[in-house]
Amino acid sequence: MNVMRVFFIAAVLSIVTGCAWQRIPDAPIYTVEPSLPIRVGVILGDSQSSTYYGPGVLNEWKQMGLFESLIYPYRDGDQVDAVMKLSIDGGWKGQGAGAGFIIGLTLGLASAAVGPGMTGTHDALAVLSKPPTEVGRYSTQVSSTVEWGMGANTGEVSKKAEELQRKRIAFELANKVRADRQALLSRLGK
Repeated sequence: MNVMRVFFIAAVLSIVTGCAWQRIPDAPIYTVEPSLPIRVGVILGDSQSSTYYGPGVLNEWKQMGLFESLIYPYRDGDQVDAVMKLSIDGGWKGQGAGAGFIIGLTLGLASAAVGPGMTGTHDALAVLSKPPTEVGRYSTQVSSTVEWGMGANTGEVSKKAEELQRKRIAFELANKVRADRQALLSRLGK
């Protein structure tokens, strides 16, 4: 009888802990490169995603040293070399609402492999100008998919997913700006 009790407890523990898994891709790793020697004033787009992700993207750029300096929020008269309008649009869509039903049918055995998830898709556009002339236009689309088990802390998953998306947007736009470094500096007279 003790063997059955131990087996039962082990089975219950494996089912419960198996339900708390998370599949969240790794965030991009930034490489240290020389900053572009320009001071950039930033204006965020009017969308909810711009307001939500924009300040975080700017903080990522500060950490990676993309520009000599970033001034946000930019105000007329601030001493800058260029003004950037940063617009981000998109959102998250959930999938796998029936995962709980599948897990129930398999008496919890599917919980280690099946769970809900969500995919975030965001379009980002950074337009640099030396008013009134546009000097650079950089855009990207970032898509991230995360999944989690039925017992996972959804607040924690959501926080990690948002951080991943913010870092990916910052990384992809920074790569595009860096790839245009010489031409951009030339257009700004640097």
